[in-house]
Amino acid sequence: MDSKKQGKTNKRKGSNAEREYAAKFREIGYDACITARLGSRLHDNCGVDLINLPFSVQVKAGYGRGLNYSQVLFYTKSMLLQHIPQDADKPVICIHKKPKKKGVTPENEFNELVVMSFNDFQKLIAK
Repeated sequence: MDSKKQGKTNKRKGSNAEREYAAKFREIGYDACITARLGSRLHDNCGVDLINLPFSVQVKAGYGRGLNYSQVLFYTKSMLLQHIPQDADKPVICIHKKPKKKGVTPENEFNELVVMSFNDFQKLIAK
């Protein structure tokens, strides 16, 4: 597959995953959750894919290997600090939907991961 076609495929996978997770958040009660592409270009440019949540979400689809969670989270947090400081205190979460490989990867709950810093995790669970 040439790189231009691969780029379009990756973009489609990412956009589909963003819409899928926005719908999942709405199903569990975050009724205003939408993709940043739809609702906020500034958030989208900062690496935030889902908005109107009490945390900032970056969605990654695919990436069987080579996804650096620390880099993704750091980029999003630093961009928020620079461009949307009022959102910089929100926990930053990376949702990774791993690729399915026919006959190789069995369906299980560990094909979808949520990754965050321990500091942000503490913010979510603090009493």
